[in-house]
Amino acid sequence: MTSPLYALKGLTVTGVVEIHNYVQLHFGDEIGISIYNDIEVSPSTITLTDFIGKTIDAVAERDAEIELTFLGGGKIKIRMHPEAYRGPEALELNRRGQPPVIWN
Repeated sequence: MTSPLYALKGLTVTGVVEIHNYVQLHFGDEIGISIYNDIEVSPSTITLTDFIGKTIDAVAERDAEIELTFLGGGKIKIRMHPEAYRGPEALELNRRGQPPVIWN
């Protein structure tokens, strides 16, 4: 089964919002993700806002982590092991006209 996150491939980050304990990545008005789990940004010299204007080149979903790789370099790794959870959900994908998809 193909992960719904593969819909992010080829999309460009238009906004990043850091709210309390979580992060939102926006891809225009049609799609966005809220990340509640621990994340790692690489290389360590960049911040989340540095991804604004960057396009997702690849999405890899594994048991221990989800990895978003960007064209021109840079990755966001979302930790999926039990210790990385800060609440009941790990992340939420929202697409206009479709029900949200929640990883928990």
